[in-house]
Amino acid sequence: MPAHLQILAQLAGPAESIFGVGLGVAVGIFMLCMTVVGAGLALLAFWIWMLIDCAQAPENPSENRVAWILILVFTHWLGALLYFFIVRQPRQARLRAATASTSPPFPSSVR
Repeated sequence: MPAHLQILAQLAGPAESIFGVGLGVAVGIFMLCMTVVGAGLALLAFWIWMLIDCAQAPENPSENRVAWILILVFTHWLGALLYFFIVRQPRQARLRAATASTSPPFPSSVR
């Protein structure tokens, strides 16, 4: 190997490794930012889903719709989680139980 290429290879070595580390850090920061943005969008979609569900839910005397809407608006995704587990899950379980008890049994033979 000619002497001038060896000198260039020695000079390029540390700069190339610093560039590689800097590029790795930049890619890592970008991936972290995209993960945070993705999680934020998922929480926003969940919040909107719970807000719409609360507004369209059939009126139940034990559930105060206006209070839950205010809770959802002011506490954002935390209120959405509370609404999901306190109101929506029990309501869905009651609906599943009601439809299971009122559905006709399957016929014994299909003609």
